[in-house]
Amino acid sequence: MKRGSFRPKPAATAVLAALGTACAGAWAQTPELTRVEITGQRVISTASRLDEDLLRVPFSATVVDRAQMDAAGAKTLEDALRTVPGLQHGTQGNYFTRFETRGLRDTQDVLVLIDGVPLRLLQGNADVTLLAPDLVERVEFIKGPASAVYGKNAIGGVVQFFLKPEAAGGRASLTAGSFGRKDGSVRQRWDLGTDAHLFAGAAYSHVDGFQRGTPRQQSAAVLSGDVKLGPRWTSGAQVYASKVNANRGSIIPLANGEPMFGITQRDNFAIPGVYIEGEFVSLAWKNEVRLTPGLSLQHISSFARYDRLFQSGITIVPPPAAVSKGYSETDTADRGAFHDLALQHRHVGAAGWSSTTLLGVNLESGWQDQTSPTFSNAPTYRGPDYNTPVTNVGNDPRGIRGGSTASRFDQRVQSVYLQNRLERGAFGLTTGLRHDRFEQSLQRSDTTVAARQEAARTSPRLGLDWQLGAAAGGQHASFANWTEGFRPQAVALNTRSGVVVPALLRPERTRSVEAGVKGRADDDRWSYQLSLFQADKVDGQRSFRTGPDTFIFSNATSRVKGLESQLQWRLSPAWSGYAHYTWQDARLRDFQTFTAAGAPATNFAGYRVRMSARHIAGLGVTWSQGPWSLGASANHVGERFLRDNVVNPQLLPAYTVANLVGTWRATPTLTLQAGIDNLGDAYYINDDLSAQEAGNAGAPRSGFLRLRLQF
Repeated sequence: MKRGSFRPKPAATAVLAALGTACAGAWAQTPELTRVEITGQRVISTASRLDEDLLRVPFSATVVDRAQMDAAGAKTLEDALRTVPGLQHGTQGNYFTRFETRGLRDTQDVLVLIDGVPLRLLQGNADVTLLAPDLVERVEFIKGPASAVYGKNAIGGVVQFFLKPEAAGGRASLTAGSFGRKDGSVRQRWDLGTDAHLFAGAAYSHVDGFQRGTPRQQSAAVLSGDVKLGPRWTSGAQVYASKVNANRGSIIPLANGEPMFGITQRDNFAIPGVYIEGEFVSLAWKNEVRLTPGLSLQHISSFARYDRLFQSGITIVPPPAAVSKGYSETDTADRGAFHDLALQHRHVGAAGWSSTTLLGVNLESGWQDQTSPTFSNAPTYRGPDYNTPVTNVGNDPRGIRGGSTASRFDQRVQSVYLQNRLERGAFGLTTGLRHDRFEQSLQRSDTTVAARQEAARTSPRLGLDWQLGAAAGGQHASFANWTEGFRPQAVALNTRSGVVVPALLRPERTRSVEAGVKGRADDDRWSYQLSLFQADKVDGQRSFRTGPDTFIFSNATSRVKGLESQLQWRLSPAWSGYAHYTWQDARLRDFQTFTAAGAPATNFAGYRVRMSARHIAGLGVTWSQGPWSLGASANHVGERFLRDNVVNPQLLPAYTVANLVGTWRATPTLTLQAGIDNLGDAYYINDDLSAQEAGNAGAPRSGFLRLRLQF
């Protein structure tokens, strides 16, 4: 296959042809489609791809709507997810934004959806940097493995970002702030009678960055529409495009968990002009056909293009080691197609029970090309002076450019899944089973050896819920679930001394159990959720070289157990707020390492997973009176170990970030807002950098002014 081309598999063609035939027949024979309106926080769809009452979802779920994001003055993804319990946020090198949950290290452990379409890369994290927060209308975050519904990568949960507003109308915003921030956005939804609607939005953001020499720009746009093509067939399409360009920042060398040499958040030792540029475009086509009053056919096809030019140069570690600034360069072209076809059947029995069944097939196909040049004889530096090299002084900071290595990775996934939701009175039972078969291959230009893997995984899911009844003007429910999930590991074809690693690693597998209670007031004055959970990574294969042509494969596993809670309230028209607290203990169960000769070395079993805090908490309170409101919030992250693969890892201190925001509704359509983030100017490390004794600093104190207009 040539770069940039895509040919649908015969199975995908057959699926689409069957859809067209079914749609044509259904159009002439079935009654009018009913529309489900999602209002407030009572109904969600991400947990099981069915529209369900939040209390009847047997999984931990958090909903964040546009009103909450506006009240918090959300400018970043971290701001937008501030009310979600148990999240740790970090940004590496002024570009890679990610969140961690339940002891899992990466965003790639959580499936990210944009209006039902996966934001997936074939290797690595979902690049959530490409999400524009000002275009997001609503967020649903479901915790725990969801592979029984969504397949690969959903081992820690699934988060879905909805862009389309729920009602016709428009809004625009302008924001100015510290560090050269200039943001603007506009969104508009038009309802064209009762049979069609159109939605368009655009956003732009520029910030100079709190580290010197780290400007960052993002532009994003979305266009979508839905139309009834007949009394029983609704069809829609959506295009989302985003581009980010960010100059690289540097990391901070650490000793005893503290920054060394008086280095501040603003100091930047990266190579001047080094940057990352990412560009993402996706096109989605969706259909729903009501075949009978209780039977419908649902379809999604999406095509995505992701391109990224990655330049690095931020490796700074404590002395006495002399190190280069670690420049590398990778040009990535990632293409993918995603097709999902599901049949949904709902039956209501005479004895007060109901059953909803979802049967579907999923086809994915994608490829990724990467090109990386080599660099040698770069200048080296020794702290505390990371600006003046001690060797190779006359060479370019990047080193001497050499030949390039090209790689090609292909992946195909074929899946079938079955899910059922059974309700009888106060009891509910959710069961799901999905089988995924995938093929992977990797080739590189510097070797004739190709790495290939064919594997299959079956993912079960079981959830129980029991409505405890009404009390004190509210409703309460208990729930429990048992789930499994899997994630193919990022493939690598490593060559050392002419020897190529003989196999790709097995996919990781996670198993989780959870039990809890949730409830809400009849008038939504309060809502709560409390759960106990335990998740085990039961398969996490790693490889170790034991000789010039031999390798040992070891299973690195971990376990996390914890408690997660959240509360939202509106005590009166004047006072409202939220609180959440998470306690978790994430530890390695087995992490055996080996010497170069293949002899067993340290086993890090029992060590806490790196960067995983035991205590995570958030609190926010808002006071409103007439056109005025004032909000204060604080988020706390406890102590974390910087690494989990050294005998005496550094312990990073806990930190708390407080924020303040004030809002004045000048007219029914015009709102003015001002805020201060990190009010106490806390200096903290919010992310590590792989196996380095260094980390990435969080943003210092900053302020903003925002004007918002609704029309």
